[in-house]
Amino acid sequence: MYRAIRTIHLCLGTFSVVFLLMYGVSAVQMAHFNIPARVAEDRVRVDGAAAKDARTLARELMDRGVAKGELQQVETTADGVRFRLQRLATTHEVSFSPASGEAHIRTSSTGVLGMLNRIHHLGGLWRDSAVLNAWGVFVGLVSAALILLGATGVYMWFKLHTERRIGGVLLAAGVGCGTLLIAWIAAA
Repeated sequence: MYRAIRTIHLCLGTFSVVFLLMYGVSAVQMAHFNIPARVAEDRVRVDGAAAKDARTLARELMDRGVAKGELQQVETTADGVRFRLQRLATTHEVSFSPASGEAHIRTSSTGVLGMLNRIHHLGGLWRDSAVLNAWGVFVGLVSAALILLGATGVYMWFKLHTERRIGGVLLAAGVGCGTLLIAWIAAA
């Protein structure tokens, strides 16, 4: 039994390590470093039929190859329409004015670190992109693997009688520190 648990523990850890490294790198970046964004602006002439609403205008811009991403934050104003097309490391902020017939596109790009930052926050299976939905599946699998990794680790630690004392101290310290931080954050 111990041998099977050890093999499961090793497989779970090996499967999860790349995801944990990615989360670790992006967590350090978010805590300590700002990501400089490269910003570009462009104006695109759009005919009135293509600009009847945000979804149609976004589709027109994507078909032309000017911008692409998931449509977000649609806002209809007296001057026209504003929305955002969001990709992992790139954001296109689009403002369209029917009076001028032009779409003003402000593109911010943050590169690989920005992409890691975005996928750190990404979850769920409701996206239009199959790749992002696959990422959501893997995040769920790694989450389950981490729970099982902890359970198999505690089981193996308990089976090694010589290591129980130091393991108990480390387990208690981890639980205590985690509980203290959660209480401290909740009180803040």
